[in-house]
Amino acid sequence: MRIVICAAVLSALLAGPALSKETPNANGQAVDAAQTAKAPRTVYICDNSAMTRRAFAREFGSVEFVKAEAVAAKGEAWAAPKCITASEARRLKQLASTR
Repeated sequence: MRIVICAAVLSALLAGPALSKETPNANGQAVDAAQTAKAPRTVYICDNSAMTRRAFAREFGSVEFVKAEAVAAKGEAWAAPKCITASEARRLKQLASTR
């Protein structure tokens, strides 16, 4: 349950700047439409235990741990959610607050 709550918080942190954009002008609409078509990037805070890996793989297909910089980077769409460690989640929060 704690993982779901943390994932929701991280998704809200990452979606906040995207939701607060001004209305695009006619020139920017094509670019915004292309960005909106991309799948959202979701991360879950996971530990590296065998039980967590099996459950995550059963739910989402595979387990891939990513760094905070990869989550914060723009331009790459993910087909499936990825895992992030608790320490990387803290770094992601720090990166989000400095941007």
